[in-house]
Amino acid sequence: MSSSTSSASRGSQEQGGITTFQRMLSACSGSLINSLVATPFDVIRVRLQLQECVPASPSPLKSYPLPEINIPKLATADLGVKTCCRDVFSMPSSVDYCVASHFDECAVQQYSQRQLFSGTWDGFTKVSRNEGITALWRGLSPTLVMTIPSNVIYFVGYDHLRNAIPIQSSTLAPLIAGGFARMLSTTAVSPFELFRTRLQSVASSSQQSKSSRDAFLMTWDGVKVMVRAQGIGALWRGLALTLWRDVPFSAVYWTGYEKSRQVLDRYNNGRTPGEAETFVQAFAAGAMSGSFAAFVTTPFDVGKTRRQVLRNRDPTMDSMLALLRKIAKEEGIPGLFRGLGPRMMKVSVSCAIMISFYEVGKHMSMRSNEKSLQSAFSPHEQEDEILMASTAD
Repeated sequence: MSSSTSSASRGSQEQGGITTFQRMLSACSGSLINSLVATPFDVIRVRLQLQECVPASPSPLKSYPLPEINIPKLATADLGVKTCCRDVFSMPSSVDYCVASHFDECAVQQYSQRQLFSGTWDGFTKVSRNEGITALWRGLSPTLVMTIPSNVIYFVGYDHLRNAIPIQSSTLAPLIAGGFARMLSTTAVSPFELFRTRLQSVASSSQQSKSSRDAFLMTWDGVKVMVRAQGIGALWRGLALTLWRDVPFSAVYWTGYEKSRQVLDRYNNGRTPGEAETFVQAFAAGAMSGSFAAFVTTPFDVGKTRRQVLRNRDPTMDSMLALLRKIAKEEGIPGLFRGLGPRMMKVSVSCAIMISFYEVGKHMSMRSNEKSLQSAFSPHEQEDEILMASTAD
């Protein structure tokens, strides 16, 4: 009972002292910083989840059939089997084929090794080296367009719903409010989520996706073709699967966050913490609850990503449970948790940054409102003091 009272009192104090517009500004600032930090983790997560079911992009290297001719025995330079170029001999050569090894096997194997990731940090290294450091922020523009309105709806909606729900429970209130707020925000930005996921799944090569602009245009053209063929409703493809991931995540996250804040609030000894303390407490609570919620819902995230990106799919796989059973059957349980590393890192950092900046923004707004309120009443207080002084004389 004490925990529920603590949660309710904290919520009512915030609700009474902060306007909706101030909450929106706090959510926007958190969304901007969060997107800049978390997007690289999201890019690697998408690539890891797709590399087992999507064939690698075609190799940009070109092979030539070896003609039936007698090639003179020449001294070759010590270039190794991974080198395929015109100057393979110790003397300049103009032939269009490489006789050092089987060209197809050499080129394709080398290119495939560039694209496949063995883990999170391997993904960061290979994307940075082969596609450029800016490729880690691929999809940042649609991410900003998506996350700012999404988080405004999500966080502001959660605050209002949490305080409006007539349930005096520190567990049920955040669980219901968090799930319902996420349902609204996810539905609103689902088309941007689909576009961003497709954009981040594009791997660069020398023939396609030469730059972020090329990848953006390629993804844009693909989405337009999809809409022409399947209608505007295709933009909400995978919404049900996304809700399977996001609604349970938000329910688990907000419940864990409120519980963590209640524990941390005990160290405040009944006093209102400052901005620094608010930031640290919110950051810690957001990171812990976000990591746990990410672990629990990763299978739903794998299913959502594959459903949105893959084009030739079995219609029966629209069901999340059927899709997860198929993945588990073909790839085993580890297949359901593919991309868990970057997802947990991304989500924990994202949740920590977003909630800490949001809470600090609300704290600063509340303090600003209190100062404005005090200054508004100060002239009247001065008049009362003067009147009392004159009466005493």
